Amino acid sequence: MKKQIFILVIVSLHGTGSLYAQRYLNLSVDNDLFFGRDRYYSSGIFINSGKLNKSSDTLINYVHWTLGHEIYTPSLRYTKDVEYYDYPYGGWLFFQRAEERQRNLTNAWLWAIKAGVTGKASLAQLLQNLYHDKILGLPNMAWEKPVPQRFHVNLNGLYKKRINIFSKAAILTDFFGNLGTQRTAIGSNIGILLGSSKVISFIHNPLEMQNVGFGFYIGSRFEYRFHDFMISGSLFDNEAPFTLDPIPYKYNALVGLAFYGKQWQLQMLFNRATKDNTSQKIKGHNYLNISLSRLF
Repeated sequence: MKKQIFILVIVSLHGTGSLYAQRYLNLSVDNDLFFGRDRYYSSGIFINSGKLNKSSDTLINYVHWTLGHEIYTPSLRYTKDVEYYDYPYGGWLFFQRAEERQRNLTNAWLWAIKAGVTGKASLAQLLQNLYHDKILGLPNMAWEKPVPQRFHVNLNGLYKKRINIFSKAAILTDFFGNLGTQRTAIGSNIGILLGSSKVISFIHNPLEMQNVGFGFYIGSRFEYRFHDFMISGSLFDNEAPFTLDPIPYKYNALVGLAFYGKQWQLQMLFNRATKDNTSQKIKGHNYLNISLSRLF
């Protein structure tokens, strides 16, 4: 019966006069400024696009592209005394291509290649100080001894599964791994989703939910980072001018809310993250993700 339903979805997506979108454009923003803070993982801006690529009787295939930019700063933003820094200044500009295969309405897997640059070429210092000067009316941040300029390649994998409890409740789980020069890690997300949302994962693929509805999510993210260039520099040299002792084990508490329309989707996800390194002065770091998608 599940296979028949899955085939019916495929026919709906590809049949003449399809009622379902096959492409999306998404803007996703992480920022701690929503809570009046500007430190650690300070901001992330991600422009995403994707499409339904092809399908068979047993698989739906999607392709996703992401242009992303992340900025990291210490809590003392204006001092030039590096000895007081509890996080290295850093920027990470990347492009990612991912392919996703959905086996049925409850599980899928994804693999991706991500390539980009850190350091001056990431434009993090320029963009952050331009924003602080022209938009917020604040002085320039110090940007002393930032992470060095490097080209990075990461390979990423993800398996996600939805476990239905009853008609408007489900457990969402995923397992992920990153292998690369910018970050190497493994981890998992697990949470409870309430509402009419039929997504397999809360934030990964806007095309999973194409009916009017809503969802409320509460969950946790567990991660073990074997290497994080933004904290400890390169595995292959000692040229990073400032590094700190990383904390490999990471935990995020997550609370999310999503609204789905016929053409637009709005998702919000609150994150409270534990420390990335042993020098951080603040135990928990709060930031909010706001994601807006347009379906075509």
